Amino acid sequence: MTFTEAVKSELVRVIDEAACCRRAELVAIIRQHATLQLSRGGSLGLNIATQSPGVARLILRLVKEHQPEARVFIRRRSAFRKNRMYLIFCPHAAEVLMAVGLWDANNQRIHLTQLEPIVESGQAMDCCLRAYLRGAFIISGTITDPNRVSYHLEMVTESEAQAEYLCAVMERCQLVPRTIRRKELLVVYLKEGEQIVDFLNLAGAHSSLLRVEEARVRKSMRNQVNRLVNAETANLNKTMQASWRQADVIRYIDKTIGITSLPEPLQEAAALRTRYPEASLEELSLYFTPPLSKSAVNHRLRKLEAVAKNHGFRGGDEGK
Repeated sequence: MTFTEAVKSELVRVIDEAACCRRAELVAIIRQHATLQLSRGGSLGLNIATQSPGVARLILRLVKEHQPEARVFIRRRSAFRKNRMYLIFCPHAAEVLMAVGLWDANNQRIHLTQLEPIVESGQAMDCCLRAYLRGAFIISGTITDPNRVSYHLEMVTESEAQAEYLCAVMERCQLVPRTIRRKELLVVYLKEGEQIVDFLNLAGAHSSLLRVEEARVRKSMRNQVNRLVNAETANLNKTMQASWRQADVIRYIDKTIGITSLPEPLQEAAALRTRYPEASLEELSLYFTPPLSKSAVNHRLRKLEAVAKNHGFRGGDEGK
């Protein structure tokens, strides 16, 4: 089961007790994915297709509240494929559309793309907005697996007006959707992990939300470990490069003027660096008698390099 299927399987089990919320969920499903069909007898029917049996059961339950004659047909998409298509059919589309507020009684026409007045006037209940988002995702949404690199949740629609309406509902819920055209379709999507978590919370997919949060925490920890490892590796490389250069400096001094010609503090620094070539400055400082500070050790090693340069050291092959 994909993560999208898991989310939808959870959402179809959310049952709203309020009739207004069930209506809002059905409105979203009709707006996003319904088609009209003219029968031979001249009546207008309403079709809603889905590949998910759970989604089909939900839609049939919602539709039957307004039209008991609604039924579901099962069709195979291809003779060579096992997946099925579930088609929910309402023989009298006008009855359902009027019941959910998508029938313009004054002009005697259907307005599937017109913005619903309750959202425009700011009177929509928060519960109805959440139900609308749930219905929209159930019928037209997908979400990437949270264990992948990036987060992505999207809902697809064919109409620009429907995309704008969906964005308006999401913005009312404090979400920040984006829209992109994909061929003949319009895609409303969210990219940020926090936004997707908020959407799942609004829609009622709390188990899926926990999976996303778990993946976010795991990614955050992994990124932090990677940053620490990278920083430690960079510091180690820097320490080793400095150590190799200091070893070249000491060999060059010993070859040209001799280590014993140096002051005792510098002789001690040269001897300890030769004995502990892989030690960091902080580690090396503990071997001095008495122990020195990190800056004092660095000062002595720099003085050794200055002495070598005064006698012709240019770095590289001189000390070999």
